[in-house]
Amino acid sequence: MSAALLSVGEMTLRGLSRRRASLALLFALPLAFYLARHGQPWQAVRFLGVGLAWAASTIALFAALDARGTEPRLRVSGWSWRDLVAGRVGAIALLGLVLAGCYVALVAVDRPIGTTGSLALALAVTAITGVATGSALGALAPRELEGALLLFIVAGLQMVVDPEAGAARLLPFWSTRELMTRAIEGSSSSASLAAALVHAGATVALCALVTAIASRRRIGA
Repeated sequence: MSAALLSVGEMTLRGLSRRRASLALLFALPLAFYLARHGQPWQAVRFLGVGLAWAASTIALFAALDARGTEPRLRVSGWSWRDLVAGRVGAIALLGLVLAGCYVALVAVDRPIGTTGSLALALAVTAITGVATGSALGALAPRELEGALLLFIVAGLQMVVDPEAGAARLLPFWSTRELMTRAIEGSSSSASLAAALVHAGATVALCALVTAIASRRRIGA
């Protein structure tokens, strides 16, 4: 990993640390979802995944919008736009994985359900998918309000669309639902696991492409 990526990642995390109250609320969001259904263990874990998806995507969205004031200046100073984008997204992805790990530990201690390894995979994929989605929306949205509204629309549709419908597969967090179901029910179906991972991989790849194209145009090649 280059020194440039590490420097950008550090700047990103330092910038987010200035939003202490917002960051604390976002970190607590998955916990709130989990506790809201604590009496129903399977539902509690499902909603934990939903909360993590929202939190990771929102943090990535804020980070992308915050970077708009500094990235063009850093580009003029000689920084590569690739390093700027990759360092920022990488730092948020690491933060998302740490958050996912904390909640895996919580469930393992509080109410072990299914397989801990499957739950860890589900939450890790959810965190990465959320960061990719939030980064793409942040690259496209002109301001915070529009970005937040886009994220609310995507997350809202994900919650109301029938997961068995074909349209559900067009939404970014379909894989979360499949992986969480597998973790809770202890399914050993390799087909459902492969479908969820392929969907997550395609989502991340598409979001990465959108982020790269929009960021290059904004920052400059």
